[in-house]
Amino acid sequence: MKRLLLPLTILYLIPSAAAFAAVTVVQGLSFGSFISTRNDAQYDIIVNTDASYSFSPGGFFMISPPNPGVYDISGLDPSTAIISVTVTQIAPLTAPGNSLQMINFTSTNPPATSAGGVARIEIGATARTTGTGIAYPDNTYNGVVEITVNF
Repeated sequence: MKRLLLPLTILYLIPSAAAFAAVTVVQGLSFGSFISTRNDAQYDIIVNTDASYSFSPGGFFMISPPNPGVYDISGLDPSTAIISVTVTQIAPLTAPGNSLQMINFTSTNPPATSAGGVARIEIGATARTTGTGIAYPDNTYNGVVEITVNF
């Protein structure tokens, strides 16, 4: 099992130093740019691994669309079967004032690493508002996710 910690921003996902492998960001996970129009209930921005997305129109006005994250993880054993990939939130998307929870992660991956020891992992997720009524100020929201590749 290899664990990779990646810091996440609402605009880009940028890897920190990985303990077991190198991570190349092909396309950072982005929840896009939105205006939070209200926070009287929990509202979602959903990004799928196939680049489709949806959002709660009652809670958001879209400025720019979201996209899934695409990451090449290298330095792995060549042609090794991948049993599963799990993505979990380590820290929510936060900025001064409020946070968004990242939930319902999805991932796609090859059945095995390449002959060169690389696995391309694509991830999607849902960003969910708190529903507490506290406004979301104009800011970049950052969080951390962990990608675990089980061999």
